[in-house]
Amino acid sequence: MDPEAPRDLPQADLIALLEHLGDVDPQGWERRWRQRSATDLASDAWARGASADWLWALGLPLLTLAEQLESRGTRHLIGLSALPGCGKSSLGRWLEGAASQLGLSLQVVSIDDFYLDAAGLDLAMQGNPWGVPRALPGSHDLPLLLDRLSAWRQGKQPNLPMFDKALRQGRGDRCGWRPCPARILLLEGWFVGCEPLAAGQPISAGSEHLLPPLSAEELRYRQTVQDQLRTYAPVWSSLDALWQLQALDFTSSRLWKLDQEATMQQTSGVSLDRRELEGFTRMIMAAIPAVSFQLPSADVVFDIDVQRRLRRIRIGPDQLSSSSVSRTG
Repeated sequence: MDPEAPRDLPQADLIALLEHLGDVDPQGWERRWRQRSATDLASDAWARGASADWLWALGLPLLTLAEQLESRGTRHLIGLSALPGCGKSSLGRWLEGAASQLGLSLQVVSIDDFYLDAAGLDLAMQGNPWGVPRALPGSHDLPLLLDRLSAWRQGKQPNLPMFDKALRQGRGDRCGWRPCPARILLLEGWFVGCEPLAAGQPISAGSEHLLPPLSAEELRYRQTVQDQLRTYAPVWSSLDALWQLQALDFTSSRLWKLDQEATMQQTSGVSLDRRELEGFTRMIMAAIPAVSFQLPSADVVFDIDVQRRLRRIRIGPDQLSSSSVSRTG
């Protein structure tokens, strides 16, 4: 990343975001961060080619929020929702690295760290029409997640699981545990905050972008996914804030996932094979209706294009009415 490169986002959007965070002096805000060597913070964590907006309009505002919450003296849980491959994992690594350098008590955890153990995961994923080994609602150990979040809220330092997607020939498995002493916890995942369809909406809702159209088997399994998605409500309701990276074109997730798997192959020597990868990308686009990614509870929404560049910021209750997501999403 070149932190001094031209930025894509309208300045008015950043001003609105900072006002949402209680800072009405954007020039003073940037000056204070420069005085803290913001451009040098964990600079090797960013993905190659990441735009400067990821630092100035997303990363640093998130740290600003985290510092505000930490100053209140209690523990706070921030949610980050974004489709696979868009860059949220790189953002998470940067946030942890930058927070460490700043002395900020922040830790990032993926909801995917709470996948079921290998046997449970294989059982839960049996029969899905996409043949995916994980990622669907229902693949996570929600009792464990809720138990650890509850202990953490009480001031304890619970051990959180870790998951390695490269294990078991790319199907993944738990790979250890790590303590969570942080006062600010950021929970990220591709369907964090997503809610089931409203009563009366057809199960085929939000599938106009799909080619080929949903099969009868996919439609049946979509109902299973809807039922599973309801079980995540206690997790979503525990979030103190929710930010989202929303794809302008929902089909971008396919290209992002292809890039993600290519990187995984380079770094670990293991990735999904072509058939598994096609099933995975189809699942991302088909399993949860695209309309469910319009998150009414999101405090801040960033529109992101297929090149992973941030294009707009929408704040609070106004973000739904001003949504620019295409009908392909």
